[in-house]
Amino acid sequence: MRARNWTAAAVAVTVAAAAGCGGSSSADAPKGAATSARRGGAATAAASATRAASATPRPGPPLAGIPINRWQALPHALLSRSEVSAARVGDTAYVVGGFRSNLRSTAAVEALDLRTSRWRQAVPLPQPLNHMNAVGYRGALYVLGGYTQTGDTSAGATARFWRLDPTTHRWQRLPDAPVARAAAGAAVLGDRLYVAGGRNDQSTTLTSLAIYDFRTRRWKVGPPLHRGREHVAAVAAAGAVWVLGGRALGQGNFTDVERYVPGARAWEQRAPMPLARSSFQAVVAKGRIVAVGGEDAGSTFSEVDGLSLRTGRWHRLPDLPSARHGLGLVAAGPLVWAIEGGPAAGLTTSDTVQRLRLGR
Repeated sequence: MRARNWTAAAVAVTVAAAAGCGGSSSADAPKGAATSARRGGAATAAASATRAASATPRPGPPLAGIPINRWQALPHALLSRSEVSAARVGDTAYVVGGFRSNLRSTAAVEALDLRTSRWRQAVPLPQPLNHMNAVGYRGALYVLGGYTQTGDTSAGATARFWRLDPTTHRWQRLPDAPVARAAAGAAVLGDRLYVAGGRNDQSTTLTSLAIYDFRTRRWKVGPPLHRGREHVAAVAAAGAVWVLGGRALGQGNFTDVERYVPGARAWEQRAPMPLARSSFQAVVAKGRIVAVGGEDAGSTFSEVDGLSLRTGRWHRLPDLPSARHGLGLVAAGPLVWAIEGGPAAGLTTSDTVQRLRLGR
């Protein structure tokens, strides 16, 4: 049993509409690989209505027949990968980039229909990437940063920013970010994208926050994190951007949770995670922030924890049947999908897909 840090300083939040979602063996990895101790985000009225309607999420997948609080195995992905990024656009989860079992970066993009669990190949990225960030915004897929060197999974950090329109199947290059980075956290809140932490080509762990306004197509710099972290997770929830966990060279994993309210001058430190994690992912589902998977220097995690946005307290959720790091994670309503990722610490891959329906 891992030592768990259940410190639960009250987080005063008002439950509001959460924006945004914020990662080889084809067999499920054994859960026992992660059992050592390590715990501690001017128009007319008619035009405005049209825009609002286009931004309204469609109903999620049907829930009938999906068990509560139990992970289900779904059809395997088309590829076996790790260090991917995933984002939900409507009823589709896009899984982008990462590296294959040959340890080379890929430009592949897979699309999972969340209603039918069917896979298809989507338009590849303009270049191979790993450790990039993907987000969905108003019916389009956006991909930022990552490492570009195909033969080295931690070199060639980029500031390039791309948009895929699923209706035209074309990628468009957008203004570069202020800082080249990979292994960062990214989340959409309102009409802005927030990107924090990560690492550059000089092996510097970053504290910086970059903010992109989708309407003006301009970047600006926000207040820095309290300390540099890479391989973090980020979500948008309750009117704020949250950055969780991560690691730094020579310092191991962190339990840090920081929250940024747009317009504030600094990040707020919140209740730490029960488990020090890096190379994991997080989403918002069923009134909580859900942290899934991860790794440390010697093993991969199956643990899943939830932070209640009402109480500000962490609680244990059902473990992944197969421990993974560098996975993709998306959510729709009470459902969470864990997609691909490495079943063992280091450069490993899988095509495993599992789904969890959260209860109360």
